[in-house]
Amino acid sequence: MSEAPAKKRSLLSYRLRVILFLIGIAILVVLTLLYAPRERDSSNITGDAIPLTVTVTNPLGSMTVNHGVGFQNAHITVTQVMQATSFSDDIKRGASYVVRVGLMVLNRSNPQQPIHIDYPSQARLQLANGQMIAPWLISVSPSILPHSTVSGYIDFAVSAPQQLEGMALVLGENTRIAFS
Repeated sequence: MSEAPAKKRSLLSYRLRVILFLIGIAILVVLTLLYAPRERDSSNITGDAIPLTVTVTNPLGSMTVNHGVGFQNAHITVTQVMQATSFSDDIKRGASYVVRVGLMVLNRSNPQQPIHIDYPSQARLQLANGQMIAPWLISVSPSILPHSTVSGYIDFAVSAPQQLEGMALVLGENTRIAFS
């Protein structure tokens, strides 16, 4: 006759295991709320961006530019330049002052093919004193379909307020769009 093996008893009671599980879930929720990236909500099911009303904190100046140049089979137009302490749609925080350069980019490639512009490596803000600043935040799409236009902005972080009239957007080595 064989006897059934004895069942091992768990070291933790059922109640204690449930409590530890709930504590683990609570810790994960707190860590997610503290360290997860922030995302903007969409009001439709397709995920298309809705036009946002941007709140400008401490505006220091703005100007309409509407100057454009040809660059890498695209026509890039600087539409407007603004300077402020911050903008409400910034997903990146921490700059003392932000210069926002509004862009409109038209793909004029022939033959008709999409183009890609690497803004982080190609775009620089030239201050009135000649100093070059790399982009802080880029919202304009780097890929443009044939005969399409995309709009967006490039933000540049500056440490002190600057005169907008003496600035320029520099693309690549020698393509320059002056703001004045």
